[in-house]
Amino acid sequence: MTEPAIRSPEDWKELAETGGLGTCEPEQMVAACRDEAMRDGRLRGLLLDHLCGLARPYLIRRANKDMPNGGLDAVDDIVSKMALAIVDPVAKDGVGFGAAFYTKLQQRLADRHRAWRVQQRRIEPMPVDDETGEILEPPDAAGLTPEEAATVDDLIAGLPDNHRRAFLLHRAGFPVSSKGECIATMLGVQPKTADAWIKKAVAHLREQLGLDR
Repeated sequence: MTEPAIRSPEDWKELAETGGLGTCEPEQMVAACRDEAMRDGRLRGLLLDHLCGLARPYLIRRANKDMPNGGLDAVDDIVSKMALAIVDPVAKDGVGFGAAFYTKLQQRLADRHRAWRVQQRRIEPMPVDDETGEILEPPDAAGLTPEEAATVDDLIAGLPDNHRRAFLLHRAGFPVSSKGECIATMLGVQPKTADAWIKKAVAHLREQLGLDR
């Protein structure tokens, strides 16, 4: 049974002191931290520490390990900004974490992945098809906003195996073709083929989400 969403500061204090925070939904703790009735700074700190303890391992499991410091720098920055947003009464992200805690974390991590991919593209030469010598423009895999991406897991699972694997690798930040690790190499196909699989996956997802109507 789900715990009641509304608790008094005294209730939260008892839960914090007895190790009961793990029985509560993170959205409830976010709401408590943002509640004007929460005047106990130490108690708010305990709730924030617990939320950070939930967020960090969740993000670490999903962060692209090719990012600087294995993605840990991005994770630490997201968690730090999350805590600040939660206690800021006018922060839109604070409201978002209170509505859907893990979905908002996914969105912020997707933002960091996207920014990192843009930076990588500025550094790395554009991939070239081995057969034709043509420059392969990377598809806008995301063509999907972070909010949309958070809702398509079931659709992704239903993609043909090759399309799904190519799309997930691209979404994780791997280039279609490069001298290092790339999608074409990992899937054992030509860059042009990997590129086509990603574009077909994106087109299918956009169609199912009604984004091209």
